[in-house]
Amino acid sequence: MKSAAGLQVLLSIPPHPPLVAGIPGVLRTAHDLVAGHDVRRIVLCTPSRDFIESWGERLASLPWMEVVSYNNSGPLSDQLDADCPALVLAPDGIPDEASLKNFLRQSRQSHEPTAWVLNETVVAGYYPEAGRLLERLPPGSREFPQQALAHPQARRLPAPQAAWDSLGTAEGIRRAEDRLFRSLRRESDGYLARMDRTLSIALSRLLIRTPVTPNGITAFSLIVGLVGAALLASPEYWVALLGAALLWSGCVLDGCDGEVARLKLRTSRFGARFDIIADNIVHLAIFVAIPIHVRRLHSGFDVWNPAAALIAGVLLSTFSVWWLILRQPEERRAGPQRIYERIASRDFIYLVFLLTAIRHLEWFLWSAAIGANLFWLSLWWVSRRTRPG
Repeated sequence: MKSAAGLQVLLSIPPHPPLVAGIPGVLRTAHDLVAGHDVRRIVLCTPSRDFIESWGERLASLPWMEVVSYNNSGPLSDQLDADCPALVLAPDGIPDEASLKNFLRQSRQSHEPTAWVLNETVVAGYYPEAGRLLERLPPGSREFPQQALAHPQARRLPAPQAAWDSLGTAEGIRRAEDRLFRSLRRESDGYLARMDRTLSIALSRLLIRTPVTPNGITAFSLIVGLVGAALLASPEYWVALLGAALLWSGCVLDGCDGEVARLKLRTSRFGARFDIIADNIVHLAIFVAIPIHVRRLHSGFDVWNPAAALIAGVLLSTFSVWWLILRQPEERRAGPQRIYERIASRDFIYLVFLLTAIRHLEWFLWSAAIGANLFWLSLWWVSRRTRPG
């Protein structure tokens, strides 16, 4: 549930903000809030210019404003719209997104200030109008309103134990990082690709310590996939098997680009589109390589008819998934669409590797040609049946 007026969020920037997977926890909180809520502005209360100078690039996509306590900049009251709701978060932790959404949903049911309390400590305060918060501040205040967290007339809502991770201890930072890495798993992951995700997350934890960029990982994954497809087309057993192994490795790398983008706060529309285009290029290369491999290995085998049916089915399936599923926001995708989205992943690479290993990749040709066309036809049928109205 989102406020029509837009939420204003006040965050305190400590002199040395604790890092969660290499990024200040407060910066991760700001990005999560903007991604999950109708946030009108993020007001950062900073003691110096160090934070802005160090992390300004990661702030570029946020509707942020700065209130500084070290010079004569405008007071906090100049940055807030008194008629719009405001959320104040304690400066020493990071909230669980699902728990915070529930707190805001409950808070908006009342017209009074609400405090979120964990173990007798207030970790967040919600004001239906920011003017109620400003009343508690000294005139001209430019510092984070710590006293606003505990409004004397605030309704108190208990926070679950897992709702807040304190970043004041190494144990709290570890819990926040573990939760962050768990959040990288996607609903759209294929049934077998969930094993790949475990490997890709482990690799991404290492990659975020390097200068590598998400788009660089996508480009490398594309090269690995194309090289793997070229080797798979060979009639030589060990060469083709190496190609299948590279294609599986590309699946793992394909998960890393999005994970590193989210971990480094470097997601972009271009990156998402580049990833989809690279995936589709590799898929097409695989389905071209398979009939070439079969033709070279079995000269009398009819490959051109099933190859044409396979490539047509893959292209139509790719278009159908994009048109019927990927154009919709994730939260609006129905249960059957989730299943089709998982099936459309690279799970088939496991079958390709197995059949290459037992020297019977020709079994894949006709079965995949029929399966790809059944996939897109049934997707359209199911989408018509589940369409609202």
